[in-house]
Amino acid sequence: MNRKVYKAENIQQAIATIKEELGSDAMILSTRKIKRKLSDPYAKEMFEVEAAVPPPKKDDKKDRGHLMEAIQDDIAQIKDMISIAGFGSGMHNMVCNHFESVGVLASLLRAGVSETLAGAIIQKASVSMDNTADQQEKIKSLKKYVMKECLSRVAVRDYFCRDNTSGVPHVAAFIGPTGVGKTTTIAKLAAMLTFQRKMRVALISIDNYRVGAFEQLKAYASIMGLLCVPAFSAQDLLCALDRMKSMDMVLIDTAGHSHFDKQRIDEILKLIQADFRISAHLVLSVTSESIIMQEAASAFSVFGPDTVIFTKVDETRRCGKILDQINDFKLPVSLIANGQRVPEDLMVPDKQELLKIILGKGSKEII
Repeated sequence: MNRKVYKAENIQQAIATIKEELGSDAMILSTRKIKRKLSDPYAKEMFEVEAAVPPPKKDDKKDRGHLMEAIQDDIAQIKDMISIAGFGSGMHNMVCNHFESVGVLASLLRAGVSETLAGAIIQKASVSMDNTADQQEKIKSLKKYVMKECLSRVAVRDYFCRDNTSGVPHVAAFIGPTGVGKTTTIAKLAAMLTFQRKMRVALISIDNYRVGAFEQLKAYASIMGLLCVPAFSAQDLLCALDRMKSMDMVLIDTAGHSHFDKQRIDEILKLIQADFRISAHLVLSVTSESIIMQEAASAFSVFGPDTVIFTKVDETRRCGKILDQINDFKLPVSLIANGQRVPEDLMVPDKQELLKIILGKGSKEII
């Protein structure tokens, strides 16, 4: 604090000078009266005032805010390190080589993306980013390239938008393991196509294994006023399709089987292949373990599916496995089912929407 002494004939004059020079925030440190010298009888009494400008006040709230932010950042980084600690040595090496990737990497892993894919994404993004920037800029750059890399691996397709201008209905069969929600998904899609896209839709069930399978589908069809018939042989299927030739879209519900049951998978395959106009769409539940999803996708790949549909995304917080499935099998996503309501809980996602679903809460940390 710099001090300065002012002299004046009175206190008021001294203070006025101090305010003019130092400002209204100046502090008066001391005052004293200067006695007249006996040798100069005409001298006036003087006052001496010592003043100073105080140092700028610290914004305690602001400082506390910055301190809390720093503490929260440290805690978040510790949590991220703990998240990564449970994974393989490859993750540890990744962190050592690209320390700025800790937060983004942890977000991918927490979302359910596999170690292998998460590492590949970070590695590719790290090569592209600006390594000359400071730490914060590096992290910002890394997030940008991670999003770009993730989006490049995501594929979507609005497959159910055809009409029958060719005079031939589009026929789509839904295949996949038991319990993934094929019948409910078909009901949702039928409602969406009928009431939102104003298409003529009919339903066929070739599920003769599950008790009440046809009755369930027919109940949905009755509510919507749609034609729904069973077909348990190739001849039945051809006859049903002939009845529905004026439709825009025909949706086929197939029996769900274990992906290890090759015999029954082959039975469905032969039935569908009786008419080569039928497209196949693989239905997988995100609540399944990644390895189960991969095995199922591999087993049902004999159908040559055109798209993949993911169900039950509302029942898990780890939808990152979707990214692995898309990456491994190169199939576009046509539909996402996110609840039990018919027809509300069905969406045709774009790439950005799908990526937000895949990353979950991590999308806020990365996007």
